[in-house]
Amino acid sequence: MKNEFNEDKLARKSIALTGRIISEYGPRIAGGESCRKAAEALHHDLALCCDRAHLETFGMHPGSFLGFMYTSSTLFIAASFLLLFDYMLGAAIGYTLAQVMAFTQFICYWQVFDPLYPKREGRNVHGVIEPTHDVRCQVMLSGHHDSAYEFLLMKWLRGVYRIVVAGMIASLAVAPIITWTMVVYRAMTGTAPGFAAAVTYGTFVCFLFIIPMYFFMGRRGTPGAGDNLIASAMVVELAKHFREAKKSGRGAPRHTRLIFASFDAEEAGLRGSRAFAKRHGEELRALPTRVLNMDSIYRKDRIKFLVSDINGFVKLSRAMAQECVEIAETAGCEAKLFHVYPGVGGTDAAEFAKTGVEATTLIAVPTDVEKERMVYHTQDDTIENIEPGAVEACLRIMYEYIMKKDREAGAV
Repeated sequence: MKNEFNEDKLARKSIALTGRIISEYGPRIAGGESCRKAAEALHHDLALCCDRAHLETFGMHPGSFLGFMYTSSTLFIAASFLLLFDYMLGAAIGYTLAQVMAFTQFICYWQVFDPLYPKREGRNVHGVIEPTHDVRCQVMLSGHHDSAYEFLLMKWLRGVYRIVVAGMIASLAVAPIITWTMVVYRAMTGTAPGFAAAVTYGTFVCFLFIIPMYFFMGRRGTPGAGDNLIASAMVVELAKHFREAKKSGRGAPRHTRLIFASFDAEEAGLRGSRAFAKRHGEELRALPTRVLNMDSIYRKDRIKFLVSDINGFVKLSRAMAQECVEIAETAGCEAKLFHVYPGVGGTDAAEFAKTGVEATTLIAVPTDVEKERMVYHTQDDTIENIEPGAVEACLRIMYEYIMKKDREAGAV
């Protein structure tokens, strides 16, 4: 007789845990006290149901991730005025600095300018449940417990949000290339190219996309229920389920080590999962390991599995994502593969994929910003806007994936 898996019951508990943590700690901005307290609460719950649980601290500079919005936009505007007054070389340098800061910090999620921002403490949490027999593989289930700042631009300019973001990226990318072309032309010929005036005034047209960068992010943190505390709560409730299954001797994995993780600072450029992957990389690569990450869980009819990450520059496991799609469909859920494109951002799965570990992220959120109401990164990101059916579906998919991998490990 197998231990019964009741996703409806686990979903209710997950939503209740999410609501309780939000009620007690409110918004959880990375590096803040409320975020650290939330990590402690999750660690307490995991310690009660796992064979071992850990709360790990790490240093980070969370302000660097989106801080470029203010610096890059200011550099771009200053460079445009330098170009207007024919200080071409100074303008080219200014545009280049604006581009480098934006592309390294946000597009590539590098940490080039981190030392310029205050250092803060982050806290990752994870628990481990060992299989009943020998360990042959590992599955990590993960979410993140920090919440985002409000994205005011998404709220105010929802109908043209993607156009504005695309315009920002294009302006920052193209301006330095054209300006350096003008600098070289002048150095070779002694005169400005014929298109210099058009370029100069064109950069001022780009202000339509650059000035909104000052207003991209608000100063208030969001409740962060669907993005992404519900994922961390599901991780905890699944750990409790598998603990009971192991105690009862029914339905527990025989050969699969389970790792239940909640990361800090996902909203600050994946700093938490990066620290975790660096610290635990060797043990994750020592066995066949798969990371099933969750992010932005709202609607059952919008389930997708990522095959790329960090603005499309990091490949995730297509085979794993496709396998999860098939499991979802078997469980009665529509699911698709999703390619992340520039401007979308990244998820914690990327940090594991970069170290050679198979990983994908399950999302359940509308991706057409202009046509559908979005609550993530707003003050409406509360438990009331999470469909219980979406939580049930995610729990069922994760459970079936674990059991499938365990059956495969047992057949080896």
